[in-house]
Amino acid sequence: MKIALAGKPGCGRSTLFRALAGSPDAETGKPLTVKVPDHRLDFLKEIHNPEKKINATVVFFDIPSPAFSSKNLTLIRNAAVLTVVLDNYALGDTVNDFNEIESELILNDMALCEKRLARLIKESKGKSREAVLLGNLQRHMESGSPLRILELDKGEVAILTPYALLSLKPLIVVSNRMGDPITPDEELSAAVSEHGGTLLGIDAGFELELTEIDESEQAPFLESMGYSSSGLSRLISASYSTLDLIVFFTIGKDETRAWPIRRGSTALDAAGAIHSDLARGFIRAVVIPWELYHEYPDRTLLKEKGELRIEGRDYTVRDGDLIEIRFNV
Repeated sequence: MKIALAGKPGCGRSTLFRALAGSPDAETGKPLTVKVPDHRLDFLKEIHNPEKKINATVVFFDIPSPAFSSKNLTLIRNAAVLTVVLDNYALGDTVNDFNEIESELILNDMALCEKRLARLIKESKGKSREAVLLGNLQRHMESGSPLRILELDKGEVAILTPYALLSLKPLIVVSNRMGDPITPDEELSAAVSEHGGTLLGIDAGFELELTEIDESEQAPFLESMGYSSSGLSRLISASYSTLDLIVFFTIGKDETRAWPIRRGSTALDAAGAIHSDLARGFIRAVVIPWELYHEYPDRTLLKEKGELRIEGRDYTVRDGDLIEIRFNV
């Protein structure tokens, strides 16, 4: 999963990026791969002591200013989630800053749709489903509304996917300000919600200072400051939520691993996420719900109790499922 970090100069974007990297000396402007924290995976490692523990990962892209240059727009289009950082330390007009950035996204999308629609009309395809859809999108955006709040069916989404429209991307807005704990202002919260985004209050400077504390001491320190988790954890959690992602696990002597997958995915999809050969030769999936395994972390015991579930390819994967794919090469 790729997440683009963008914002106006001085918003704290680079500070947040360095905090995500875990170092005040981290070089900005380059892709940063970060492990997704997951206490369930930590638990599985303690139980099975595998040779490797493999977390799910996300890749952050620090988009330098100006964020909406042609080069940077390509980076944003390639991202699954756009995270906009707003400077809210001085409690300035963050709503206006947010609206300016949204306007940039919408104007770029309008120009792209207009160009594509003109070409379809020139090719005598002005009444095609694609052309009609683009016309509807243009009328929607003329009011200043982003595409992410527009209801689209699967067919329309398939048509638009190659365009990588900016205002259609899931949006997370980081209100970068101090607090104890941070509480984003109501006006900004309302504006972001109206535009279909998710608002997080994160103090980038505090998060960077947190990286200097021993990992074993971070949780109690965060709790003493009024936080339930770090800004990194909350940002990743919000990204997973906005993309409707869940995680399933595989366990073994060589590795214990977390696999992100779309909510609603099947056991066959899970097999394909691991390896195409598993999907091609799929026979069945052995599934243990996370809650059950957390209570009884003993596969032999669960088998004796008849708790191992044998599921077919159409089984809908649940968040936290432990899955073993049985397949025939």
